[in-house]
Amino acid sequence: MTPTIGDKGMKTMKWLTAIGLGLVALQPISAGFFLSGFNHASTAHMVVAIALQLVVAIQCVTAIVLWRRHRLSLRGAGLGVGLFATVMLEAWAGRHMQFWLHLPIGVGIFLWLWERRGKLAE
Repeated sequence: MTPTIGDKGMKTMKWLTAIGLGLVALQPISAGFFLSGFNHASTAHMVVAIALQLVVAIQCVTAIVLWRRHRLSLRGAGLGVGLFATVMLEAWAGRHMQFWLHLPIGVGIFLWLWERRGKLAE
């Protein structure tokens, strides 16, 4: 029998995914404002990045706790840990101005969260 997420765990994961998706969607907007010459947008970009890291860390811990309680499959917990690692790599690349890596990873995170949003709605 495959473990499944309980009602409370599912609601938590849905909310965290939605919040993460919203934060990821703000990132290109703030970056665009910065590139257009609005210097304060870099601060907004950094604040949103920190908030995203916090949300993803909470989502990762939630996934691990649900897995340990046999309410989430190992695959689900692995996806939470993988998302956390990917967001940390993307933040590192942005901080060190490795934009060749930062931008495609950011797009990938957005597309992955968008796809997960659809699966969580089922």
